[in-house]
Amino acid sequence: MSKRLRMLVILTAIMVVPSMIFAGGYHQFEVAKAKAKDANTIVVPLNITNEDNLAAVNIPLEFSEGVTLKEVSFADTRVDYFQLKIANIDNENNRVVIGLLPQISATKAPDLEAGTGTVANLIFEVKDASVTDVELEAVTLKNPDHELMFVYHDDSSPTGLRAERPEFDRVSVSLSGVAAETVPGTFGLNQNYPNPFNPTTTLSFSLTKESDYTLDIYNIAGQRVESFQGKGQSGENSVVWDAGSFASGVYFYKLEAEGQSETKKMMLLK
Repeated sequence: MSKRLRMLVILTAIMVVPSMIFAGGYHQFEVAKAKAKDANTIVVPLNITNEDNLAAVNIPLEFSEGVTLKEVSFADTRVDYFQLKIANIDNENNRVVIGLLPQISATKAPDLEAGTGTVANLIFEVKDASVTDVELEAVTLKNPDHELMFVYHDDSSPTGLRAERPEFDRVSVSLSGVAAETVPGTFGLNQNYPNPFNPTTTLSFSLTKESDYTLDIYNIAGQRVESFQGKGQSGENSVVWDAGSFASGVYFYKLEAEGQSETKKMMLLK
């Protein structure tokens, strides 16, 4: 099969094709903590965790009243090299449909490597000063069909593809006490979100340059219970901690990178 024809197959897979859905594996879609861009503008990052190299992503969302979605930005995200990055914004119906494909031309582009991080930033203008939060919910749309979906290559499938539906419940993103967006070029560890949490939370941090990092998690007794290590990019980075096997209580997370370190506290409530 030619590469271009394969991309057409993937485009079809982005639409709802129930026969392609198989259970299993780990894949997650989540909304990270909002950041202030200016007095009336907030940035809401969309994060995904993919278990394997990802061939396509489809993200249809509805958002609550009181805000206008001005833009969907893919700059400095995991998918900024993708050849197809579509955001169909419908403020009349408070909806946005995001479609992502690494390659649609003869120019070779790799699939999205397995990992966790931001794939898009929703930039909202707050129209109503009384609005204290923005609610987001994944939706299933018809004509054309759209559904929250990750598409993986799978040689065992007749189509060569496997589609997965990540679980995603309606979430409320608080605008209260939203901090200014982290300026690239600074080192810093952000407060985890959500906090308190059960059982997963996102730990985000900023690096001044591409660097190796270690992010350790400790219990209240000072025992290290989890460790994340990797090479982070300049600017924003994040990891997701699944604390499903741990007891409720206070935990600490410590970032070490670039010869610096920073520690913050978080609360697991079950």
